Amino acid sequence: MHGHRLRRIAAAGGGAVLLAGLAAGAMRQPLATGAKVEAPRGTRVVIQEAPPDCSAGFCYSPGDVSITSDATVTWFNNTATTHTITRCTPAACDGSGPGDGSDTLSDSGPVANGATYFFTFTRPGRYLYYCTHHGYRVMHGSVTVYDSGPKSTPTPARPLGVPLPQLPPFPHLPVPLPGVGAGQPHAGGAAAGVWRY
Repeated sequence: MHGHRLRRIAAAGGGAVLLAGLAAGAMRQPLATGAKVEAPRGTRVVIQEAPPDCSAGFCYSPGDVSITSDATVTWFNNTATTHTITRCTPAACDGSGPGDGSDTLSDSGPVANGATYFFTFTRPGRYLYYCTHHGYRVMHGSVTVYDSGPKSTPTPARPLGVPLPQLPPFPHLPVPLPGVGAGQPHAGGAAAGVWRY
C-alpha cells in the first residue's frame, strides 16, 4: 500500500517539476501571439528590449550589418511592442538620408511580437532605417551591401591563349566481359583445348 502511494506522490512531483521547467522555458521565449513566424533567412537582426549594447529602450541587434549583394536580412521582433523597419528620410532621421543604396527598402509595416520581416538586397550601397513607432533617436540601424562580384559563366580553357581543339566523341568500343561471349576454358578440359561458350 505504501509503495502505491509513494509512486503517486513521485508522479505528482515529477509532473510539478515538468510544469516548472516548461514555465521557466516559456519566460525566455517571445510572448505568444497569433503572428505568423517564418524561419530566418540570411543575416538575422533581432529587435530587442535593452540588450547590453543598446543605450535606448529598444534596439536592432546588431545595429549595423554588412552583407554581399543578393543576400537577405531577416528582422525578428523579440519584444512585446510592435516595431517597423522603415528606410530613413532626412526629415525623419535627423538629417541622415536613406543612404546611397538604390534598392527599394521602404516600410515593413507593423512587425508584431514573434513576427519576422525580411528583405533581399540586390544592389551595393548603405541603407539606413529606423522604427516609425519609436523614432530615429531611439531605434535605428544600417545595412551595408557589398558587390558580390561579377556574375559570369565559365569560359572554355585556353592554354597559352590558344583554344583547345574540339575532339569527336569517343566511338563505342565493345569491351569483352568475362563469361559473356569471350570463350572461357572449361575447368575440366583446358588442357585438352575444350572451351565453353
